[in-house]
Amino acid sequence: MFAAVAMILLTGCSAMPVIPGASGTVTGTVVIGPCRPVERVGDPPCPPRPGIKVHFDPASSSPSASGTAITDAGGAYSIRLPAGGYDAWAEGGIARARAVRVTVQSGQTVTLNLNVDSGIR
Repeated sequence: MFAAVAMILLTGCSAMPVIPGASGTVTGTVVIGPCRPVERVGDPPCPPRPGIKVHFDPASSSPSASGTAITDAGGAYSIRLPAGGYDAWAEGGIARARAVRVTVQSGQTVTLNLNVDSGIR
């Protein structure tokens, strides 16, 4: 009983505690493009970008917590989240990127690669 009360006090009333085994992982890369004013067939693709924040907001019907990951030097990110639905989006473009729905399942890893509009035209 004391442990349950301590868990509620430590996690706060508004956040759900993460139940061991009831979380999964989301991994991926973030690319901001276009990366040149004129892109031609055969041009190399835009490279993934380091230091980009990737946000995970709980879907309206999901009781999950939100989370944020930051891409590493190679443009990759990884985040462990409670199982549930999320709207994922990345910063770094000319406007807030359109959210992409992702479902996190317990014990599973899902790959979500994101593209952000650089505004180069």
